[in-house]
Amino acid sequence: MKKSMRRTAFAASLVLAATGVVGISLPIAHAADVSLTMVAADYPGDGKTQQAQWDAVSKAFAAANPGITMTVNVVSWDVIDDKVKTLIATGKTPDIVNKGDYSAPAAAGLLYKASEMVSASTLADIIPTFLNNSMYNGTAYAVPDLASARALFYNKAILKKAGVTKLPTTWKELLTVLSKIKAKNPGVYGYAVPMGPEEAQAEFSIWAGGNGGRLYDYTAKKWTVNSAANVEAMAFLKKMNDLKYIEPNPAKCDRTVCAQTLFAAGKAAFINGSVFLPGWLKDNGGAGIDLGSGSFVHNDGQEAVTLGVQDYFTAYKANGHQAEIQKFMDFLYKPANYAAFLKAAGGFIPATKSAGVEAAKDPALAPFIALLPHAIFYPGDIATWPAVKGALQQSVGLAVTGNPSKVLGDIQKKALAAK
Repeated sequence: MKKSMRRTAFAASLVLAATGVVGISLPIAHAADVSLTMVAADYPGDGKTQQAQWDAVSKAFAAANPGITMTVNVVSWDVIDDKVKTLIATGKTPDIVNKGDYSAPAAAGLLYKASEMVSASTLADIIPTFLNNSMYNGTAYAVPDLASARALFYNKAILKKAGVTKLPTTWKELLTVLSKIKAKNPGVYGYAVPMGPEEAQAEFSIWAGGNGGRLYDYTAKKWTVNSAANVEAMAFLKKMNDLKYIEPNPAKCDRTVCAQTLFAAGKAAFINGSVFLPGWLKDNGGAGIDLGSGSFVHNDGQEAVTLGVQDYFTAYKANGHQAEIQKFMDFLYKPANYAAFLKAAGGFIPATKSAGVEAAKDPALAPFIALLPHAIFYPGDIATWPAVKGALQQSVGLAVTGNPSKVLGDIQKKALAAK
């Protein structure tokens, strides 16, 4: 909707007051009208919360920047990749995209650099760890929007009933604890291990990382899905499965509807969870669980890691709206606006230094922020990562019930053949 150049500051302030979004000074005049578009992932998954917030931000931005409008289309995670590909293929490339990867369009030369997306002051406020994980060939082509880390969660009551007084730190200690849980808690699984298609790549990365394994070797510039460390990690999970310490059919167990649901019902003692797990449990039958958290277990001789996951804003060059995109992104990263975005997304870890200082004061977020220095990340800067991620999601769970070496070897072949 076109905004009048003669909109008054008073009218703009009414818009900002209604939305809770911080504005900036109104310019007196503007060049030709520009209509920006964004496709954004639906973090809450309800189809409403973030759309409402994006609409509020867009209205406030238009009020503060006459002549520039923003239309945001919030799309489910299940379809956002295909949605963006279709828009590009049909000549309707969005100006900004908010989702979980960036390397493929960066490799194709479709994106503005991060330094072109936001001003120097905004870029300087981004936490270096996150910005370094937004690079392709040494140059940042994405701006991180938010992040999450993972931790080991456990049901204190189940451990107490099993006589477990110390949280396991190694795989060997974990097996001992799980044997006690199985003996003292009939009908309860020791560990909920979601290796189904929803997010198998995350569960795999956590266990492999605890054995020093990684998905990609940056020195050799090669995928290492079937490395000895990764195969050994899956062999350990297979052992847990054979001993019936985990839920049946882990390759079909998705994170939300299976693993988290079991944990919420008190049917699993341990689970690897993200920053939003405590809130999810309260809303899905697990409010009464006496919840504890700690670091992931690891193999002897290795160190505990956490999986850091971040998503991104990318800006496409197709429409030539670099200046207007930068104005919008700087507007979005203003502290109050960015805080509102994080809240609507579900309370993730912020990607900026200024917001991180405040977030560290939150008891629910502080433990995860403390774990970030030990975080490993997906190799999102490798152009073929989306294809490799898809292969992991579809079949890596089979390594827990089948032949780990063969399953990972087959995925490695797909990784090397990915274009």
